[in-house]
Amino acid sequence: MDGSPPARPTPTVAPGSAEPGGPAPRRPARWRRHDVRPVAALLVLLPLAVGLPWWLERSELLAEGAMPPSAAPANGTGAGATAELAGTDWEFRGFVTGATDGSLTPLPAGTELVDAVVVATPRDARAGRLLQSSCEFRLVDDRGRSWAQTAAQTGRTLPEEVVETWPGCSGPDAEPVPPGTGQPMIATFLVPEDAVGSLRLQVRADTSEDPERPRPAAVEFRD
Repeated sequence: MDGSPPARPTPTVAPGSAEPGGPAPRRPARWRRHDVRPVAALLVLLPLAVGLPWWLERSELLAEGAMPPSAAPANGTGAGATAELAGTDWEFRGFVTGATDGSLTPLPAGTELVDAVVVATPRDARAGRLLQSSCEFRLVDDRGRSWAQTAAQTGRTLPEEVVETWPGCSGPDAEPVPPGTGQPMIATFLVPEDAVGSLRLQVRADTSEDPERPRPAAVEFRD
């Protein structure tokens, strides 16, 4: 022995490990080490899982009549516009304003009486029954306001062939309108004077005779 200190062993470095004092080894990205297909599938299916129950619930509420249906636009605008609703053909004849009867209660200040005039022609007996039992009218304006019909001027003198739609839509004898018969009708509203220039008429009726699932639908006429 020559008295010199023994040599220190050289450390063994495992593959992929850092050299002593050197930078840490680069680890493969997680997405490279794992199959990302289940994650991608989840990202696709999650919106469906969230949206499908909402859509089904909305569809059920619409079928039950618990949610008002969106009104489909009529064919054309103004007098002569047409639409089909619940098996009945509808023709819009326009709005008439101010047709009050002097013998009835005066209108409140700042309001206007508006009559919406339509002709309804059921295609068959079933359509006539749906028309009688479920038709409703509503006015809306460009500001999002809406008005139901009023009975304030019920009892006015009208042309013999015209019937008031209050309630429902029947013939002059209060019976369902016969198939193929065009029945003139008016729906009367009391609205603010500033709404008269932008009114639209919405007509709603059930499309099913099932009382649990009437499936209402609606159309909209613009003057």
